[in-house]
Amino acid sequence: MSATEQSPSQAKLPRVLSLIVVVIGLVMLVAGAVIYGVTSSQLRAQGVSVAAVTASAPGSLAGKPVAGPFTALAQINAIKHHTSTATGGKTYGQIAQVPSDNGFTYNADVTADKASDGQAHAAGSPLDAADAKAWAVRSTAQQSSFLQASLLLSVLAFGVATFIMGTGLTVAIVGIALYTGVARRRKQTTAPATEEKELQYA
Repeated sequence: MSATEQSPSQAKLPRVLSLIVVVIGLVMLVAGAVIYGVTSSQLRAQGVSVAAVTASAPGSLAGKPVAGPFTALAQINAIKHHTSTATGGKTYGQIAQVPSDNGFTYNADVTADKASDGQAHAAGSPLDAADAKAWAVRSTAQQSSFLQASLLLSVLAFGVATFIMGTGLTVAIVGIALYTGVARRRKQTTAPATEEKELQYA
């Protein structure tokens, strides 16, 4: 056997490895598609439609079911807008937790800059109407933050699934290119050897 010749097992190895690469790429592609489909199905099962941001500018996706990354982001934007309107622009963390457990009195001394009405209040004194209203929207802000986080998690899942599909497709294409290149090279190297043997027997 000459230096350029290969044993059957050596000749098959590059092709086998190329096929393995193709299979891995296809598995990743299918896995990414399954993750994307399951995430979309779970979102759609909640029966949530994208809320209008405002009556005059509802948004291009308003009214459509939340079932994909773009509708999820649109719903996050709508929730953020309505929450900001309800809380006066404050987030959940910015709304002071001033009431005591009964919800009618102050749990601690509140300075004027902390109170919603701009007045200082002593612990145990009746909760001011402005602070009671601010406290009431705190639960709205809390639910809003939970909803936004859940939707952002689904957007992340869509992104990961898309990345897996893209990577799988790339790996499969590389595997196919390797297999094709190996087959072409094998054909080119075996052709002269065949011609040489034919000349020897002639």
